[in-house]
Amino acid sequence: MRTCPLCGSARIYPSRLRSLAERARRVFSEKQPYRCHACNHRGWYLVYVPLTEGPDASPDDLRTGLSSKPITSEELEGLDKE
Repeated sequence: MRTCPLCGSARIYPSRLRSLAERARRVFSEKQPYRCHACNHRGWYLVYVPLTEGPDASPDDLRTGLSSKPITSEELEGLDKE
């Protein structure tokens, strides 16, 4: 989790680009402006850049960590009893 370098607060949020120079900096770098809502400090932080190649997994595998197998009505009724 990111924190403010001045006050240590975790209440930092992306800030709007304010000038043409900031827009150019955003286009040519991987940084984005942020603002701390606790102390009003404004700065730039590195934006998370996802990997271009990832593991071969379906969305269901990523959500549950298991293979996607439909639940049967018997299994569903068994969950209600507990």
